[in-house]
Amino acid sequence: MQNSKTYKLYKSGKLWVVGAVAVAGVAVSANTTQVSADTVSNADAQAVKTTDATQNDKQVQLTASSTDTTTNKATTDDTTKSATVSSTAEKSTVPTTAGSSVTQDQAKDAVDKAQGTVKDDAKTASNAGVDVTTGKTTDVTINDDNASSKTDEVLSDLNKQDQAVKDATGKQQANDQAYQTATTEKTDATKQGQADLDNATSDLDKQVDTSEKAGIKVNVEVAQSSPEYKDLSGLEGQDLLDAMAYNINLYKQGIADGVASEKADTETLAKLTAEYQQKQADYAKANADRDEAVEKGQSDLNNATSDLDKQVEASKNAGIDVSVEVSKVSPKYKDLTGLEGQDLLNAMAYNLDLYNKAVASGVANEKADQATLVKLTAEYQKQFADYEAQKAAVAKANADKKAAYEKALEDYMNGTNHTTSMTAQTQTDASSGQYQTFMNATVDKKTGEFTLEHDMNDGVHIIGHGVLKSKVNWKIVSNGDGTETVTISSIELYSYTYTNAYQNQAVNQNINFHVYDNDGNELFSVYHDGNTTFSKTINKTAQINKTFKISPNETSPLTQVLIVDDNWIWNTHGQVSTQIKNTNVAPKTPIYEQDPVKPTAPKATVHHVQVVAPAKGQAPAVPVASVKKVTVADMPNADKPQPQKVEVHYYNIKKTPKVEKTETPKAVETASILPHTNANESHGGVLLSALAGLASLGLAFGISKKGKKQN
Repeated sequence: MQNSKTYKLYKSGKLWVVGAVAVAGVAVSANTTQVSADTVSNADAQAVKTTDATQNDKQVQLTASSTDTTTNKATTDDTTKSATVSSTAEKSTVPTTAGSSVTQDQAKDAVDKAQGTVKDDAKTASNAGVDVTTGKTTDVTINDDNASSKTDEVLSDLNKQDQAVKDATGKQQANDQAYQTATTEKTDATKQGQADLDNATSDLDKQVDTSEKAGIKVNVEVAQSSPEYKDLSGLEGQDLLDAMAYNINLYKQGIADGVASEKADTETLAKLTAEYQQKQADYAKANADRDEAVEKGQSDLNNATSDLDKQVEASKNAGIDVSVEVSKVSPKYKDLTGLEGQDLLNAMAYNLDLYNKAVASGVANEKADQATLVKLTAEYQKQFADYEAQKAAVAKANADKKAAYEKALEDYMNGTNHTTSMTAQTQTDASSGQYQTFMNATVDKKTGEFTLEHDMNDGVHIIGHGVLKSKVNWKIVSNGDGTETVTISSIELYSYTYTNAYQNQAVNQNINFHVYDNDGNELFSVYHDGNTTFSKTINKTAQINKTFKISPNETSPLTQVLIVDDNWIWNTHGQVSTQIKNTNVAPKTPIYEQDPVKPTAPKATVHHVQVVAPAKGQAPAVPVASVKKVTVADMPNADKPQPQKVEVHYYNIKKTPKVEKTETPKAVETASILPHTNANESHGGVLLSALAGLASLGLAFGISKKGKKQN
């Protein structure tokens, strides 16, 4: 039967390839991906070669989607996308033809090199985890005539084997990477999810601790979240990634729900705690305000009472009759029972306002009583002080009058009060005319020292002045009855000084000045021309010894104590005289004053004010809270992928020695690649054709099987 071939598309992994199918219906099954060079015809090899030339040179790719690993970002919107994996293998580099005119040596080298590639790729596959088995080696004998065709058949088979190895390697690597990606994504999601949940739990634990320290009773429950995860048993490749992404999304949702639940509990507990703490703070503030107000109020009242009591004591000591009464004030306070927070603060503020006003009123009343008492006391004290002052003044005035009278009387009886006067008289002075001159005497009434002054007149000018300094000594003795005995005992001459003023223009310049006692004895004299200033010390004493008794307001006779002559053109003769007056005055009997009337002491009443303090507020009720700690069940682990299986077999190329060509019938021109069997050679072509068809079917079914496995 003549063989005819058709070509059918079938899927190998994700690539469509063309395989030759023999028309003869021969059933061939293949459990392993196996390619045998001795079952592939030249036409089949050409078909495969042509199809392979259309494939893209792709490598296995595994791309995982990025997931949001930010803490507290696990929400329903944070969906993990499935990672993608491709098992598309690289194209085999084994050639399918060796050329149309190769030698046996070239053919063997081409096959050996191709088998080396297959062996290297098989080793790579084995290292990647593929279960590679090696089949029996096939001997192929070539000669010069079939070297090209046999080599192409072997190379085509090795190409298919190498492609099968690469496909298995690609799928193994894709499965491994899918497993690794799924495991990593699960680990990362679990790590991040647990971190998010741990953070939320830590915050919740801290808040629970804070709340319990604040006095709140907190019940903590544990809630288990168990998402309905997909079973990953036996899944690999994209199915594993899709299922893992589904599970991760469920896990993230569970984490997000748990975090949200714990956060909500944390926030609720924080709010409850803040409210309770605020109530406690308000309670503490209300009572602190109350205590502060009461302390200040009591202090203000005590101070006012103390000041009032001091004034009461002072007023009593001042002689005022003071009585003390107690006034108790009870304001209408609000009841604080059951009040909390702002209600308690408002009610307490209301009560404290009443209390403070009552205290202020009480303090004001006590201060008013104190002020009234102070004023009353001051008025009475002033009246009494005025009385005492008037009484003292009267007493003092009367005493002073008495003392003054007694002293005046004593002074009068034993007084030596007197006044002294002294005069200088001239008998021959020129009181007018061209040579007018003068002489004056002044006396110190206490010491008796006196000064006698006179001038010098040359008829044109007063050319100078003369000054005689002296002292009259006297003694005054009281007679005990107001009269005095006066004794003028002596006179002392101190000095004489002449002071020139103008040049003497008189023809006569014989100026002389003389001093005599009462008996005419010269005590002092000086001669000069009046043109020179000079001073003379005398230091002489002249006795007088004249005694007089004079009554009060009586003056002694004018008594001469000295005689003076100023001789020149006109002689001036004069006397210096003194007299003493008794100035004692007899006192009058005093008129004494009457004592003032003593004032009457007043009466007064004051009040001690007491204010009832407001009650303290009640402590707020301790709240009880319940919170949940959430745990999320772990996701199932991915199963480690089973190793891919592939079988390879190799060829032993045997060369044939070169022989002379002979004429051969056409019926036996088709050579067999099978071992020589010594059978009837006339059936070789038919048998070879049938075997080639079977081989083609086997190859087609084998590839189809492989394709189904990879889909």
